[in-house]
Amino acid sequence: MLTQPRSKDQFGSGVWLVIAVIAVASVILMGGTQLAISVVSSARARTTADAAALAATTDQTAAQRIVTEAGGELRSITRQGQVVVVVVDVAGQRALAAATKPPSVGGTGDRAGLAPAMLAALARADDLLGQVVPVVSGYRSPAHQQLLWDRRAGNIYPVARPGTSKHEAGLAVDVPLIFVQTLKAVAAFSGLCHPLPDTDPVHFVVCPNLR
Repeated sequence: MLTQPRSKDQFGSGVWLVIAVIAVASVILMGGTQLAISVVSSARARTTADAAALAATTDQTAAQRIVTEAGGELRSITRQGQVVVVVVDVAGQRALAAATKPPSVGGTGDRAGLAPAMLAALARADDLLGQVVPVVSGYRSPAHQQLLWDRRAGNIYPVARPGTSKHEAGLAVDVPLIFVQTLKAVAAFSGLCHPLPDTDPVHFVVCPNLR
């Protein structure tokens, strides 16, 4: 049976249909990319605001430094009794956070001595996970770091030379190995970085732009 050849109009319609489908797919893809960027930017702004609010309970200059180093702008700091409220603009997003002064500077228990930025990052991770992040090793005094350095041959994980460890600044924590994958799932949204996933998987630090 003979078939009728397709007219130029039919070919033209087909081409325009393909172009339309490609155009719609491109719009959807661009929209998804923009949404992902917005989510990451919003999380970064919230984490910066949390860190700044906690820092502002004891030192407003430190709060300003945290926001500036994150590439943002500190819009306001206000006090309402024991509560400090900050508003920041970071990565095109505005975020508000509130904090009260910790019972003792640097946290308590396993989080004692940690820097405000690390306390804020851990608090954000706690909220996202719905559980407290266990800290095996947090702040270390120079003497403690020296002791670990002297015994580094027996440590399964690398030990930084005294004076160079972020633990000494309260900007690093080690968590149980069994908890690493759990924390990694929310680390980026909490302001935590995982710099040595192969050689020191239990080690997390405050991301550089939030210190």
